[in-house]
Amino acid sequence: MSDTLLIWIPHLMGMAFIFAFGACVGSFVNVVSLRIPEGMSVVSPPSRCSICGRRLTWYENLPVIGWLIARGRCWSCKTRISFRYPAVEIVTGGLFVAYYAAVFVADPHGWWGRSGGAWFQSQGFLHSMPAFAAIVALLAALFAATLTDLRTFSIPLSITMTPTIIGLLAWTAQGIITGPSNSHPWPLPLVGWTGCAAVLGAGCGTAVSLLLLAKGTVVRSFGDYHEYVKEGEVLADYPHARREMRRELLFLLPIIALGTAGFIIGRGLEGAPPQVLQSLGGAGLGYFVGAGVMWFVRIVASLIKGVEAMGMGDVHLMGAAGATLGWIDPVVAFFIAPFSGLAWIAITGLWGAVRKGSARREIPYGPHLAIAIVAVVLLRPLIIDAGRLLFPGLISADTSLHDGSHRVK
Repeated sequence: MSDTLLIWIPHLMGMAFIFAFGACVGSFVNVVSLRIPEGMSVVSPPSRCSICGRRLTWYENLPVIGWLIARGRCWSCKTRISFRYPAVEIVTGGLFVAYYAAVFVADPHGWWGRSGGAWFQSQGFLHSMPAFAAIVALLAALFAATLTDLRTFSIPLSITMTPTIIGLLAWTAQGIITGPSNSHPWPLPLVGWTGCAAVLGAGCGTAVSLLLLAKGTVVRSFGDYHEYVKEGEVLADYPHARREMRRELLFLLPIIALGTAGFIIGRGLEGAPPQVLQSLGGAGLGYFVGAGVMWFVRIVASLIKGVEAMGMGDVHLMGAAGATLGWIDPVVAFFIAPFSGLAWIAITGLWGAVRKGSARREIPYGPHLAIAIVAVVLLRPLIIDAGRLLFPGLISADTSLHDGSHRVK
């Protein structure tokens, strides 16, 4: 029996549990991606046949197994149940297992183990559970956002804010659980007093901006967008994009100003902050960098083109990725996503030519951001190696995309 097989056998039960848990989450992803865009509750009414309205039994709600037991049909009206449901559950479970295998099963000194396995395996599953839970929650949210964006050209805020909140809370808990003596790099870049102060300032600025928005001092952008949407369409030819970008810049002013003030104040503080603040600050910095990069591109591109370049859902999606993975990974994903978008345009353009039709002018960009983020999480060694080939003088052989030794003073 090979050494590789011996390594994997003890983890089979754990991987089976993680897959089952992921499949259950996938069932919820189905509910979220179908109900939230319609303004429906994800809790009520309980799952039922969309044709005859019969409430599903507990065993019919079992992920994958329930669909197989029913043979893909409603037991009452015999209507065919879409394969989408078990497919989403299988893919979500597969994503969870893939990440579990990368960080807990793979050799931490091997190729795939460079995904962060050294830190996770040094901590053990229980002591690293907050970090693991945050990352798999992000994977599930990315899948839900992709399914929603493909169908509606929008990503509801509730889908992106959930992993953002989980990420901030999880890394706070992880900072409490994990002591400062750990020698392995953390799965996200930690920050010093400068970064913590900048994040605190930007957070206070966000609260100020939201208060001004609630009072009506700052006007919500694209508030009249729905008036330009034609019946049967989901997108509009909105003529006031440049005006709306000025409103968004006004909203961002307190965040930029207080974040800068925090950065300046933090530079004067000596020593290192407590581990919990380094961890929470790293997640907070990731949120503001991830969202900030996308928001900057959205504003600049919209001002140049005169039309909305990308949706706010994309901004919040990258913010969620940053709150979970730190500030480096969203930047890397930002540069990978266009390749996925170009591939999609080429494929759909070719398909349209074959069918003698025309490809749709607009494409949802959220799925391509999601693909890029998933690639950074699950294919980190491949991306590192590609970076070494493209930038041999910048990225060394032992570089990680996020090394805990990188701290912002």
